[in-house]
Amino acid sequence: MNFADKLIEIDGTPHYLERATKPNGSGILLIPHVYGIDEFIRGFAAELAERGRTTLVWNPYPQVPIGEKFGDKRPPKPSDGSAMKQLHRCVDVLVNDVGVTSLGTLGFCMGARWILIFGAEEPRLTAAVAAYPSVPTTLNPGQDIDPVATAAKVMCPIQVLCPGSDSVTPRPMYDAVQAALQTREIETATLYYPKAGHGFMHIPSPENDAAHKVARPQVHAFFDAHL
Repeated sequence: MNFADKLIEIDGTPHYLERATKPNGSGILLIPHVYGIDEFIRGFAAELAERGRTTLVWNPYPQVPIGEKFGDKRPPKPSDGSAMKQLHRCVDVLVNDVGVTSLGTLGFCMGARWILIFGAEEPRLTAAVAAYPSVPTTLNPGQDIDPVATAAKVMCPIQVLCPGSDSVTPRPMYDAVQAALQTREIETATLYYPKAGHGFMHIPSPENDAAHKVARPQVHAFFDAHL
């Protein structure tokens, strides 16, 4: 697959940029799930762009060509500190080079976890959506920032998509994230799907498909309201 016309280099790393055909001034920084910039992520970026939102997809795996499936071994994730530096640079490009005037961020799985951290550091964000954030009971290697603690400092309205049958994030961790977010005097919107599992927006099953059908338009509506 050739994405040369949709690649933009930031500090020597290629990222995926889906430009809006009829831009409305808003933009999205999309933080992908553990599978990187795959077909699902590219499709969501295109959908956002169709709604007038130029979308930059951060590339967490620069060692793997965009669009290429992983082999037997998944590439290592960047550390929290490295991810935050790269995400701030993506915002610089969207605001200063692309000309976005109102900026949201959307993340899935590992990307949603980083949103709970990044939202506490980046004041230029106007809205954030975290779809089934991966928040295990204990931090994994390379995770040196507690997303529950930083959730209380997220500086913009946030929508969190919570599946009730999540095999990655236990219910007590979702409760802790919600409690932290609700200490803020800023909007927190929680969408709870009791029968859906982790990754329900890209992993098909009757329960996941039903949740996905309802959740996807609500993600767009949240950005419509805040951007």
